[in-house]
Amino acid sequence: MRPERLIDCHTHLNNYHESTRRPTTDHVQDLFAKMDEVGVDHAVVISSYKVDMDRPSVEHLIELLAADPRTTLVEGLRWRGEARTDLFGLEERIRDGLVKGIKLYPGYDHYPINDASLETVFRIAAKHDVPVMIHTGDTYAKTAKVRMAHPLLVDDVAVDYPDVKLVMCHLGNPWFQDAAEVLYKNDNVFADISGLTLGEFTYDFERYVAMRLKDMITYMGDPGKQLMYGSDWPLVHMKPYVRLLHELDFTDEQLENIAWRTAARLFRVPVDRIGSRGGEGVVP
Repeated sequence: MRPERLIDCHTHLNNYHESTRRPTTDHVQDLFAKMDEVGVDHAVVISSYKVDMDRPSVEHLIELLAADPRTTLVEGLRWRGEARTDLFGLEERIRDGLVKGIKLYPGYDHYPINDASLETVFRIAAKHDVPVMIHTGDTYAKTAKVRMAHPLLVDDVAVDYPDVKLVMCHLGNPWFQDAAEVLYKNDNVFADISGLTLGEFTYDFERYVAMRLKDMITYMGDPGKQLMYGSDWPLVHMKPYVRLLHELDFTDEQLENIAWRTAARLFRVPVDRIGSRGGEGVVP
C-alpha cells in the first residue's frame, strides 16, 4: 500500500563536498526533480547552524522558496561563536510565517540538548506553537561531540517545556532504545526516521535498520502518533528511503500518519499545498 500523500520532513540545500559544489539554485531544482522522481509531495527544508559558501542563509532560502507551495522552511539555530542567531529576527520570521520551525544542532555546535541557555529559544517555540527539531545521535562531522546529542537529554527538555513540540531527528542513532523510551514517556516528543545512512543503504544495513525500527515500534506502542517520514537528502538518496518506509509493516492508518499527517499538523502545512502522489515513483 502507498500512502495518500508523502511529506519528507528532513531535507537540506547545502553543499557537502567541495568537488561537487554548486549554487543553491541548482540544489533547489535537484530537490524538486528528486521529489518528482520518487513521489514526494512536499519537503521540509532545514537551514544550517552556520552560514558560509556551502551553507546558504535562511534569508537566502526564503528568497528561493517562500513562494513555492512544495516546501516548508525550518531555521537552523547558530548558537556558538560570534555569528549567533538573532532571536528577534528568528521570532519575526516565525511570526510572519516565513519559517515554520527551529532546528537545533547540539554536538555540531558544541552545546548539549539540555543547555540552560536555550530557554529563550524554547519559549519562542511555545509562544508561536512551532516545533523544535533536534539533531540526536551520530554526527556527520568528526569535530562534533556526540555525547551532547544523546537522545536521553531530550527528556530533560520535554519535561521542562511541556508546551513545546520536540522532534528527535535520526531516532538518536545508534541509541534507538533510549529514543524509544523518550518517545514512549513524552507525548510532546516526536521523531523522524531520517539520516540513518549515507547515500544508499547496503542490503545488510537496511535489514539492520528495519529490525531496530521494528523493535522501537514494539516498545512505543503506536508509532503513528509520533514518527514521521524524512530522508536527510542530499546526504541520503530519496529512493531507498521511500522503499524503507514500505518495509516497516505499518497499518494503513499508521502509514498515513507517518507519511504525512503528523508532519502536516506539526509544520502547519495546509492539505491543499500537499499533492497526492504518495511515493508513486517507487515500487516497494
